[in-house]
Amino acid sequence: MQVKLEKIENSEAHIEIEVSNDKVEEGLQQAYRKVVKQVSIPGFRKGKVPRELLERHFGKEVLLQEALEFIVPDAFEKAVEELNIEVLAQPEFDFPDINEGEPFRFIARVAVKPEVILGDIEGIEVSVPEFVVKEEDVEQRLEDMRARYAEVVEKTDEAANLGDTVTIDFEGFVDDVAFEGGHGEDYALELGSNTFIPGFEEQLVGLKTGEDSDVKVSFPDTYHAPDLAGQAAVFKVKIKKIEGRQLRDLDDSFAQEVSQLDTIAELRDDIRKELSDMAEYKSKEVIKNQVMEKALERCEIVVADTVVDAQVQRMMQEFEQRMAFQGLSLQQYYQITNSNEAEFSKKIWPEAAKVVKSNFMLEKLVNEKGIEISDEEVDRQIEKIAENMNADIEQAKENLADSMDNIILGLKLDKAVDYLIDSAIITVTKNESSEVESGE
Repeated sequence: MQVKLEKIENSEAHIEIEVSNDKVEEGLQQAYRKVVKQVSIPGFRKGKVPRELLERHFGKEVLLQEALEFIVPDAFEKAVEELNIEVLAQPEFDFPDINEGEPFRFIARVAVKPEVILGDIEGIEVSVPEFVVKEEDVEQRLEDMRARYAEVVEKTDEAANLGDTVTIDFEGFVDDVAFEGGHGEDYALELGSNTFIPGFEEQLVGLKTGEDSDVKVSFPDTYHAPDLAGQAAVFKVKIKKIEGRQLRDLDDSFAQEVSQLDTIAELRDDIRKELSDMAEYKSKEVIKNQVMEKALERCEIVVADTVVDAQVQRMMQEFEQRMAFQGLSLQQYYQITNSNEAEFSKKIWPEAAKVVKSNFMLEKLVNEKGIEISDEEVDRQIEKIAENMNADIEQAKENLADSMDNIILGLKLDKAVDYLIDSAIITVTKNESSEVESGE
């Protein structure tokens, strides 16, 4: 077999591979042994048809095309080994016709590691907002907790307010004629949830249990039922029950119920620390994103489209797993967002390209700076993984044995990011809009 590296262009190697006629014949014979088991010719038992007769009966092409499955993978693997090329994605092949008795030449195009030219990536200047935790943030978090743990109580003599849940019977009419789907009994509706037609829920505010009301609304022009879109309607509504949420006092007993803490003062301190940790994390993420973005702009990296395509597929798989965790399939997501796989792939392609280029940039930095990882750092990482897997450390080590190189590489890349951040010039600016929201 002869191998020739024609060129490397846009991080894609073009390899010319020549397979000897002996190897071609060997592939044809393997193809024959496979195909002959699948064909029947009168006068011959299945699997016993001579090759010459099979070729005359079905044509030589039936073996020639099948032979590629035996010839190409082995030849390609040996070519990559001979040229010492690291393959990053599935190869693409250009095949000429196979001529029996002649060497077989084909071209393999395969993505390889790009040449990375690091620019001036040390001393990058970034400006980040100061994330401030204010006392009103702490109090808002407490109010959110009060709402979450509020007691539901029935309101027998009080009028309904926004936020209350009313149980109603209703029937809708257009031009005094009841319409299909406009009737309901014992329907629980939270006022202010915007579940019903705009303007419907607000007209129930102020009503008491047992009262009736004619609610006048207009269906939106974009309503899903064409015969109702844009139509004025009247709903005859009866209030059968009103339930409100009674907030708890912010005292020590509340703190003990919603947390492992003894006092409301300790709960406030715990919330304040949680928000402070969140603020620190957000600040670090903003710094990291800005430093990486600017560092990437200063480097020259050209990657093959097939490498980015592979990253797109990984990102789609991760997204599909997140959707599954929320009880949605990708097809359901596409229906909800009125999109499809092609549009979604195109949307995330730029981000996938950025991820790929960033990793190549960091790998180059790791090599140039001689960044290494100690055994202690690897052990700490395994301990974290074991904790997330709810497994003991020894079991985690056994499960991760085949992934150890990737774990070490990941730690090195993280260190490279830290190197860029440590060398950056960071300015923190005061900004009223950079407060930490309690709802995050």
